[in-house]
Amino acid sequence: MVNDWVEYKIDDLKAPVKGSIAMGPFGSRIKAENFVTAGIPIIKGSQLHGAYVLDSDFDFLTPEKAEELKGSQAYRGDLVITHRGTIGQVSIIPHDSLYEKYIVSQSQLKVSLDTKKVNPYFVNYFFRTHLGQHRLLANASQVGVPAISKASSSVKAIMVPCPRLEEQNRIVAYLKTLDDKIELNQDMNKTLEAMAQALFKSWFVDFDPVIDNALEAGNSIPDELFDRAEQRKTIKKNENNRAIRSLFPDELEFNKEMGWIPKGWSITPVYEVADFINGSSFKSQYFSDEKEALPIVKIAEIKNGISEQTKFTTQKMAEKYAINDGDILFSWSGNPDTSIDTFIWTGGKGWLNQHIFNVVLHKDSDKTFVYYLLKYLKPIFTEIARDKQTTGLGHVTVKDMKRIYTIKPPVEVLEAFGLYSDSIFEKWYQNLFSSKELAKLRDTLLPKLISGEIRIPEAEPLVEDV
Repeated sequence: MVNDWVEYKIDDLKAPVKGSIAMGPFGSRIKAENFVTAGIPIIKGSQLHGAYVLDSDFDFLTPEKAEELKGSQAYRGDLVITHRGTIGQVSIIPHDSLYEKYIVSQSQLKVSLDTKKVNPYFVNYFFRTHLGQHRLLANASQVGVPAISKASSSVKAIMVPCPRLEEQNRIVAYLKTLDDKIELNQDMNKTLEAMAQALFKSWFVDFDPVIDNALEAGNSIPDELFDRAEQRKTIKKNENNRAIRSLFPDELEFNKEMGWIPKGWSITPVYEVADFINGSSFKSQYFSDEKEALPIVKIAEIKNGISEQTKFTTQKMAEKYAINDGDILFSWSGNPDTSIDTFIWTGGKGWLNQHIFNVVLHKDSDKTFVYYLLKYLKPIFTEIARDKQTTGLGHVTVKDMKRIYTIKPPVEVLEAFGLYSDSIFEKWYQNLFSSKELAKLRDTLLPKLISGEIRIPEAEPLVEDV
């Protein structure tokens, strides 16, 4: 730590108002019957997976109930810390948050800071360093449910190194620029993925080109698709899409496995759309910290990237267990809601751990079709895993994937889909990769900036014209 930075307790940096450091309400004060569809959002651990509180998937309370819990209210600029459960989580409510006011749950506490003394974003970044995490978890207990002992008192006693406020602001501005670019990429990718998935659903689930052709030809529409046909009648047809529609039939036929599908198309079990290669198990005696060791990729690495918790190995495995950038990975075991999903790997060369499939394409497969098919089927996979859930974990088996059917479009339709979706997918992938690189840069610079090892100079004053 640089010598000219003074360390202060959180208690010294808190806002000079009552309840600036406050715990969430006891569980008995919030019951399921208190939840409403809109109102004051409740911040839980699921919203604390990054630098900023995630503005999604909230439970809500009425304003009247929230007022009863006034001591647990949090506002823009407040830090929210998990003290029970997944301890170590710290996020800030950003100043452009969707809501002005929140309630923290029973497993969280909020910290309001004095902005005349400290930049709240600086403290938030401090808690993302190894030193910050070490001090936050110094009084943690792992017996039973992990928890921070005497959470409020423990947090108040944490020491934070603080340069002058002007230097804090420069550090925050630099790091926040990287975070904002990552967030922009993520927002753009949500839009891109929604576009691609909408196209996939239109062609391969709703069969819109077939319905359009059938309506134009005067062919009958099955009762089950009547509402969709009525919707298609109201949509102005783009003549440029006529070439696409020419690839689709103008009739549907009934299939006992899937219901109504385009006439002449075949179906196939999901397990047959690609080769699903399960990862291998790795024994601890093969772990290595040698320079040439490759990471063992588990669900944590897929979701959060390579970290200090990642294990590496120099063990030579069969080539089928090797993965590289751009590979499709399907996690078939874990928490049904957060782990059963399909991903694109961007972490470089590695070895795939068990409980994850490497989805290897067939020669005539279209990558985007397979990827968006698996993403579309996520709710089905989740329900299968949830039905088999034990101790929080569930799984999807090969047997399950063999009994789920999907359509098998003609090659020319897949090629046409690729022409539209590949450019969207490529932009999405580049944003994903860019975000990984920006996060790596941020995480490298973060401890150096927060400790003062790297200093950001003051901006040079502008020289006025003489």
